[in-house]
Amino acid sequence: MKGTTIDQSALQQGVFLLGNMLIWAVLIGILAPRPLGLGNFSLTMFREADTLPFFIYGTLLNALMVYSYAHFALPQYFKNSSVAYLIGVNVMYLLVFLLGESLIDYLYTRSIYQVKGYDRPWFSFGEWIKLNLIVTTGLMLVGNMYGFTFGWFKSRRRQQELEQAKLKAELTALKHQINPHFLFNVLNSLYGLAFKNDDEDTAEGIAKLSQLMRYMLYESNVSRVPLLREVTYIEDFIDLQRLRLSERVDIRFIVEGELNGMEIAPMILIPFIENAFKHGISTVRESLIYIQITALNKKLQLQVKNPIHPGSRKQSESAPGGIGLANVRQRLEMLYPQGYKLEIDDANGIYEINLRIEL
Repeated sequence: MKGTTIDQSALQQGVFLLGNMLIWAVLIGILAPRPLGLGNFSLTMFREADTLPFFIYGTLLNALMVYSYAHFALPQYFKNSSVAYLIGVNVMYLLVFLLGESLIDYLYTRSIYQVKGYDRPWFSFGEWIKLNLIVTTGLMLVGNMYGFTFGWFKSRRRQQELEQAKLKAELTALKHQINPHFLFNVLNSLYGLAFKNDDEDTAEGIAKLSQLMRYMLYESNVSRVPLLREVTYIEDFIDLQRLRLSERVDIRFIVEGELNGMEIAPMILIPFIENAFKHGISTVRESLIYIQITALNKKLQLQVKNPIHPGSRKQSESAPGGIGLANVRQRLEMLYPQGYKLEIDDANGIYEINLRIEL
């Protein structure tokens, strides 16, 4: 029914949170001193009422250590996979929480002895470190098991989301193929008509547009295409722009390196180039569109520059090629995880994009 659909991600997060709360409730119910729990945790030196604050702050500190490690420190390891970082952060957490909790234990028990008048001596700071070492080390192991398990489930969920987004994008592209097919057939007819009437410029433009559409419809429906073919598509696109623009627009297109033998995800570069023509052209001012593609050692760099004209909408907030910068980043993240770097700068009246991809 409409309005009753539950977001799957929110449901999973709710179940996860509920599960954690249930586990803590059971542990506190079994271990906590009365009246909070069954009283299975006790300190022989204290009465039960004086043990309760000790148990509460100790539980809070241990929970803080486990959750902060699992949700803030450990995710950095998943990003860089540095064993040195993993060892270092474990040692740091162990020392900080061991020393911190031992100091609090020492100060608390000392104050209780002084206020309540217990006749037994309190443990020294060093003795509390020895007592807490085993518990803190065990909780660090729990934090690692919990963190790695949570990270694995999060990674799986992220992969599922990316796959769903990819399927949705493919379905959207399929829905939009009806009009391009129709236009493709019309273009073939117009090309024949222009060629028959000896209008070579029009025929050339129609031929290039037809090649663009053929590439979009038939050749780009694969995960990877030859880099040379993708660059040819970009070159045809730029040639069509030259046909419609005046001499006030200076278009510089540079290709360097060796393109043969390399492959790239289709249509991954063109949104940035379309964006430059969409926002970098002025009807009253001279404009320079600079595009450079460099391919070397299985690495590709795209640099695009265009002027920022007064009154134009910010390109960073607009939609390159009509799909949005956020969607471009999402596609790069899906196709080249850990293998791309996108830098955008709009200083000194120039909008510049630098994209590097490891092919």
